[in-house]
Amino acid sequence: CHTYDGEMDYKTFLDFVLAMENKNSPQALLYFWRLLDIKKVGYLDVFTINFFFREIRQKLIEIDGDVVDVEDVKDEIFDMVKPTDPARITFSDFERCRVGGTIVSMLTDLNGFWEYDNRENIIAEEAREELEQLLQDNMQ
Repeated sequence: CHTYDGEMDYKTFLDFVLAMENKNSPQALLYFWRLLDIKKVGYLDVFTINFFFREIRQKLIEIDGDVVDVEDVKDEIFDMVKPTDPARITFSDFERCRVGGTIVSMLTDLNGFWEYDNRENIIAEEAREELEQLLQDNMQ
């Protein structure tokens, strides 16, 4: 990721947009892994997850006072990945779990975390809307 005085050049911006749009592709997972592995040690640990999630947590508090327990999120991420070593997530673990894109969203995108955290409500709302539409179509 190249920046110039804290700004992305056009190619870097395009790489970022493509990775955001295709979070589960192998190329995007590698792209995000390089950004998430802030200590450049080849794994993500509790510190790294806390480092990224604290900004998401702070924004949630600012928006609606919702306090999300970082420990719960950390546990959820480790449960989703099921790493070989229970204390660290390697790129192999990240790629193998098939939900790497979801984890990227949870750690880097406020809307992505909100959608994940509210996925059951969103699914229920969509189902209700589909049922209403189906009933409305049958009444005509």
